[in-house]
Amino acid sequence: LENKKGTKGLTVATCGDILHSRVARSNISALKLLGAQVRVIGPTTLMPPHPESFGVKVFHDMRKGLKDCDIIMMLRLQTERMEGNFVPSLREYFHFWGLDEEKLSYAKPDALIMHPGPINRGVEIDSQLADDLGRSLILQQVEMGVAVRQAVLELLGDAAAHG
Repeated sequence: LENKKGTKGLTVATCGDILHSRVARSNISALKLLGAQVRVIGPTTLMPPHPESFGVKVFHDMRKGLKDCDIIMMLRLQTERMEGNFVPSLREYFHFWGLDEEKLSYAKPDALIMHPGPINRGVEIDSQLADDLGRSLILQQVEMGVAVRQAVLELLGDAAAHG
């Protein structure tokens, strides 16, 4: 988020499969700690019980939820963790909760797009937006995620070797 000169005062929307996402929970905690206002957006079937208890604003309509957002973080639809019908179809999911140009137009004009990967193109996000180097931070986010995991594993390995 260095592109925005810090997180304090930013409005960040986390969109999609909040229920099954570890990324959503950890990001909500970290972003709030850093002074961001956090929103979660998605279908009621993909929200945890009482999501407002995380100190976020909850939206089930993408357009209302994205209004004036600085950062939009899309989440992968984690179908492998789902038993039963959480969404009617992938096509309908994209229609209501997938990020496209029209829904993005509700956010701030300089809003940045994030996604922890891997991306289900045409489900969570339109390919054109995912690949838009002027707005999308997805490649940087994935690369940094790998570097952070490597550093954590190295620290754990050192601790185990010297512990």
